[in-house]
Amino acid sequence: MAVRKQLTVSWQNRAGELANVCRVLSDVGINIEALATAEAGEYGAVRLVVDDVGMARQVFHKAQVAHTTIDVFVIELPNRAGSLADIAGRLSEEKINIEYFYSAVAPGVERALGVFKVSDPWRADEITNMMEAND
Repeated sequence: MAVRKQLTVSWQNRAGELANVCRVLSDVGINIEALATAEAGEYGAVRLVVDDVGMARQVFHKAQVAHTTIDVFVIELPNRAGSLADIAGRLSEEKINIEYFYSAVAPGVERALGVFKVSDPWRADEITNMMEAND
């Protein structure tokens, strides 16, 4: 599908932090397309893919929300058994390491959005485009 920018916000692990990040974005009409949280004791982080990363960075700066950005590989996955195994297997064959992955899908929905932090997002995108062309 595409290489996209992922925003990561780190925080103290306490009530209201996620709500604050989401509110800062929603107040200016930025939609969160994918989100995952992580925690390490008293600290936590949220990883976000949004529909307007440039605007998100601006509002984070204005609100003094510390953040970083990295490239991630984002793809729509069929909501069926084996679709993630197919992609992960193909990336493994090409020696592309999957450092982490997050996704979700609602019951009855045909496709899920998968976000991969991989060693080479541009090559991962190329490989999956070739896979789609061969289907």
